[in-house]
Amino acid sequence: MDEPHRTRLSLLGHPLRAGVLRMLVRRLPKAVAAGEIAEWLGVPPSTLSAHLAGLTGAGLLVLERDGPVRRYRAAPEPLGEALGWARADLCLGRAGAAQAPLPAPVTMAFLCDDNAALSLIAEAVARHRLPGWVHVSSGGVTPAARADRLALELLAARGLLLPVAAPHPLAGGAGIVVALCPVAAAALEDGPVRAYWPLHPPPEAGRLIPKAMVLHDAVRALDARLAALRRILRSDLPRGAVQAALDDLSSGLPAGDRACASLPEPRQRSASPAPQASAAS
Repeated sequence: MDEPHRTRLSLLGHPLRAGVLRMLVRRLPKAVAAGEIAEWLGVPPSTLSAHLAGLTGAGLLVLERDGPVRRYRAAPEPLGEALGWARADLCLGRAGAAQAPLPAPVTMAFLCDDNAALSLIAEAVARHRLPGWVHVSSGGVTPAARADRLALELLAARGLLLPVAAPHPLAGGAGIVVALCPVAAAALEDGPVRAYWPLHPPPEAGRLIPKAMVLHDAVRALDARLAALRRILRSDLPRGAVQAALDDLSSGLPAGDRACASLPEPRQRSASPAPQASAAS
């Protein structure tokens, strides 16, 4: 399905073919004879014929025969479809519509590979940092059978509870989707705002103390970024500004400080499941 779009865009990389389409679009709705096109562009008809055939085969021109005369009429709609595909698929909607506001109410979702730890933690922290006025959810590209036990213990120790703590796919329609791992970033689809906040994944096996430390680091990183994002979203910025702020926050705390022009709020100390896990480590 993508191949026709790629073909149309690649054809217009040649200046002569782009000139043909430009000329014929300006002559719509009339069709123009091949000889007139060649004369207008100052090229031999023999040189032009192959380019006309390529554009016609890609659906960008319509050939009309009038006896021995071949006339061509521009068909810009397929090019518009190709540009829309490039904007949505290749650019995730970042190209254009930068000043459009985010859909209200603001919906935000976090995506990781399995929705077992990182995205659940992000959802819980976001519900705490963005209460009431932002709808938050999470999901996994390939949901795990169950949530990570240590991640749930960490959230419970911090008083960050989730309405649903079972891994599940990401529901569509969120205005802001933040990917937290490379697998999730590759799975992002078009939408108003899409961002990538890479976090260190917790080890699947091994000692519990190192795993708890990784999960604690994820909570700290997400808490600081979401504190900054809360100030940004409340300022009613257009989509382009929100996207730029999310991209800036992706690089970590220094970027977050610049985005919100202030230091993150102090982190409160809380109980940790790590000491209880020390005997098992």
